Amino acid sequence: MADLHENTAPLLIQTDKSFEELYHLHWEKVFAICYQGTRDTEQAEDLMHEIFQSLWERRSELRVQGPAAHYLVRAAKLKIMAHHRDSANRRQIFDQVVDKKAGSEETTQRQVDYHLLSERVTELVADLPHPCQEVFVMSRQEGLSNKAIAASLVLSEKTVEYHLTRALRFLGKHLAEYQH
Repeated sequence: MADLHENTAPLLIQTDKSFEELYHLHWEKVFAICYQGTRDTEQAEDLMHEIFQSLWERRSELRVQGPAAHYLVRAAKLKIMAHHRDSANRRQIFDQVVDKKAGSEETTQRQVDYHLLSERVTELVADLPHPCQEVFVMSRQEGLSNKAIAASLVLSEKTVEYHLTRALRFLGKHLAEYQH
């Protein structure tokens, strides 16, 4: 196995031990970058764990040339950008979804329905696992393709499809009562 202490060692995870070594060598730096980008300890920990979870899940096909530290720094920065896009756009996305239900008439009942549905959608999205939230926002709000989302979040296209399908099924199932 390549020595992970060297700056030029490629990122290669062949065993549980190599993953543990990679984690122990780099978790503090990844956490620091995530914290610097979020200023929230809990959110930074979540983002850091998502990065390492993604590495673990993709360990068999992941081959990165160059220093592991560089790859992890880039992954952390991309994760923070996605987090900020998600936070900034979440409300706007769901307002657009709810607008279809509200229609053009601004009756009192429609306004009440709109607010109830909007609150329910916001609650449901908050219940989605973070990766599903990110993928849903990037797909539906930003109009990104699965390939672009996969590159941005450092995921496979199959994983992006899985998260998007999961988010849509979850929302559809829990919003069935609002469909006429």
